[in-house]
Amino acid sequence: MAKKLTTIYIEDNEIKLMVTAGKTVEKWASMMLDSGMVNEGVIMQEDAVAERIRSLASSHGVSGEVTAAISGLNSIFRLVNLPEVPKNILDDAIMAEGARVIPVPMDQVYLSRQELQTKAPHEMRFFLAAHPKNATDALVRTIQKAGLKMKIMDIAPLALGRSVHVPRSVVVNTWLSSIDIIILVDRVPEVIRSFSIPMDVGSEAERLMSIAEEISRTVTFYNSSHSEAPFGADVPVLIAGELARNKDAWTVLGGDEGHPVEAMTSGFTMPEGFDMTQYMVNLGMAVRLAGDGEYGSMIDLNAMPAAYLPRGVNWFNILAPVAGVLLLGALYYGWTYVEDIKTETDTIQPKIDALTVQIAQEQAKLAGLKKQVEDVNALVPPIDKEALALRSAYESLREQREFASGIVRNAWIQKPLLTVTLESVVWDGTYLTITGVATKSEAEVFLYATQLRNTLRFENVVVTEIIKELTEDTKVYVYKFTLTVY
Repeated sequence: MAKKLTTIYIEDNEIKLMVTAGKTVEKWASMMLDSGMVNEGVIMQEDAVAERIRSLASSHGVSGEVTAAISGLNSIFRLVNLPEVPKNILDDAIMAEGARVIPVPMDQVYLSRQELQTKAPHEMRFFLAAHPKNATDALVRTIQKAGLKMKIMDIAPLALGRSVHVPRSVVVNTWLSSIDIIILVDRVPEVIRSFSIPMDVGSEAERLMSIAEEISRTVTFYNSSHSEAPFGADVPVLIAGELARNKDAWTVLGGDEGHPVEAMTSGFTMPEGFDMTQYMVNLGMAVRLAGDGEYGSMIDLNAMPAAYLPRGVNWFNILAPVAGVLLLGALYYGWTYVEDIKTETDTIQPKIDALTVQIAQEQAKLAGLKKQVEDVNALVPPIDKEALALRSAYESLREQREFASGIVRNAWIQKPLLTVTLESVVWDGTYLTITGVATKSEAEVFLYATQLRNTLRFENVVVTEIIKELTEDTKVYVYKFTLTVY
């Protein structure tokens, strides 16, 4: 019998509940929320929302354990590579790397991770998700107040990616005032953007055009950093949420490139009347239990903070009374056993004496080997000293590499409008020389230099040279630049 799973997704304006058995949708329901109950993914009125959840669950026979998801708003996602480190310091290494690449204080977020395979030797690759503590804590408390239990927590854009059935795609989910955009490549979300869209700005056509521009901007940002395999016009845009019902808008969402636009689908068996495009986050959560397919995101990390996970059973408290009873029985048995042993001791004493002589002979042999061990031990300190020097040199080189490459190559992450391509980063031990190309204007070069200064990792960033050139193939002007950093 297929195991049942209940999923809950709380949006700013609506609660969505779904029950699946294996890969079959059995129940689904939704309930609208009053304005202000949830704001930008954060539950503001926990008791009121908990009461709505309790009512919705009760009316559909749902109880016990559920899987829930928080919004992707204010969450940050990164793919990072680390040198191979021992397990006992891996948590510290992940936190240090998270503090370096995530532009918010680490005490304001929970950091979840999933290790990915990498072909590079002696290297580790991780997908990091930093989700806000206020939204996470509020969701956990609200589910508990509703009388339900939660061991697994998901993040909406990560759940969306698991329902994709093509190797490369742009996934877009919209609902009233928010939007998720995911760039999915080879089962890994390379770019995730979640943000609010004000409801009172412009007409419906203007709002639609704004969404199309955000999709185009996200694809352009991805292509600027993946020039070896950019997204072409054949890559589809997969739509879920309210826009999936408005097919007249799909052509606009394809952008000037003319990407094909399709509604998201799922491999679940659907009952009649069920609109899967409105429950794609719930379906993505259910994929955890039903199993993944040929495609779909492989990211299935549990974003539930460790502090909320159930603790293990205290076996000491359970077994201590039983052990006491067994101990009393063992004492009685031991007393009778000792008496029997005493009667046998006299018969085995001659054997013990013979073994004592043999042990003395072996100890004499060990004394001769002791001198050899001491000679070998004398050789160890010089080797340890040389190993320590090599380790120190390695750490110094690694720090220089991180300083010269990591900071520079990630400096424009916060400026997705930049179309700056780096050609080389050279560190001579004193100065860092950066060369690259800006495709729009000189202002992009100075904006990139400003981003480097804002990292607070360099004393000075100097724009050494900017050359305006006409490209031979596209016949457009580009701006080749050189920066000196120290």
